[in-house]
Amino acid sequence: MRLPITAIPPIIHDLQRASGLSATVAGLLTSIPLLTFAIFSSVFTKASQRWGTSHVLLFAFLILSLGAGFRVLPQVVALLLGTFLIGLGIDGGNVIIPAIIKERMPEHPTRGVSLYTTSMVLMSSLATGVVGLLTTKYSLTTTMTGLFLLSLVSVIGCLLLLGDHSAETRPAAKAEPRLPRSIWTDRLAWLITLFFGLQALLYYSLVTWMPTIFQSVGYTPTVAAMLVTILQLACLACALLTPLFANSKGGKRFMLAVIGLGFGCGSVGVLLPIHTLIMGGLLALLMGIASGFSFNLAIIFFTQKTSNGRETIEVSGMAQTFGYLFATVGPFSFGLLKSWQGSWQSTLIICLVLAITIFITGRLIERQETVFQDQP
Repeated sequence: MRLPITAIPPIIHDLQRASGLSATVAGLLTSIPLLTFAIFSSVFTKASQRWGTSHVLLFAFLILSLGAGFRVLPQVVALLLGTFLIGLGIDGGNVIIPAIIKERMPEHPTRGVSLYTTSMVLMSSLATGVVGLLTTKYSLTTTMTGLFLLSLVSVIGCLLLLGDHSAETRPAAKAEPRLPRSIWTDRLAWLITLFFGLQALLYYSLVTWMPTIFQSVGYTPTVAAMLVTILQLACLACALLTPLFANSKGGKRFMLAVIGLGFGCGSVGVLLPIHTLIMGGLLALLMGIASGFSFNLAIIFFTQKTSNGRETIEVSGMAQTFGYLFATVGPFSFGLLKSWQGSWQSTLIICLVLAITIFITGRLIERQETVFQDQP
């Protein structure tokens, strides 16, 4: 689900040449999906309660594939419409898949989350490296057609899910008990929302601006790009390691400490007067590990801090509505602050404050068992 977003930056210049996109409009190809996540997450939550998680997920991925098909056409309107539809489809998956993991793997939700996030990060990393190479050997149209065909894998997966009669596929509203009250009034749900929002803001802001920040302290553009690649690969490693820590309070506390130190020290470490390749690699590794653990832990909170699939999808929809709104605002705000201050110092200090905040938020989440636990 990350591939349709991360595949675009390496070929953005080819898309501009082929379709006549301006630089400003081209930027919408990555910002539209994030805005879509923020606006429509609650819609998919309600739809899944009425028609069932598996059916709505199939509909979401059909929309995603339709959007990928539109992007094959080298026209501005088709690109923007396709990107919007892709954002809708991904949003459906973002909201619904944690609930399906909770429903289908109730005894092993952490394993399901690990497989889910590992596959996303792996495909995201491959897309960044492979798509640009494909356009050098084949035409842009051929590359975009390949991405469209690849999107159909998600549709096939949903059809297999619907064909699995060993698991319950009734609508969530009938299969699960009613919520004792609105999820929007629950303190733990808001803490999980804040945690998800902070990790999304930090990840997307760092991925957007760290190449520029590294260059501003003396790294070459090539080295800066390599350091951000290290950051993203570290996310992949964390997805694989998460099950080792996530099933115990001690393990999650360790992850939270690494998240706080990684985001905090990794960010302000750039301000140190040491700009060697080893130092840059260490800082990128710290930020990447923090990003990987925080994203995986946020998804795990969706499943571990809820009692059933109905609660999971409610918390997932709520958290991702605000979380991706944070993610959309973050890169813009960081860039605006840099323009005002003339340097990245204030921005990096804010990252330190956010790192402390996400650590404290995670600890507060760990002190409660599940949502609605304070309900009489």
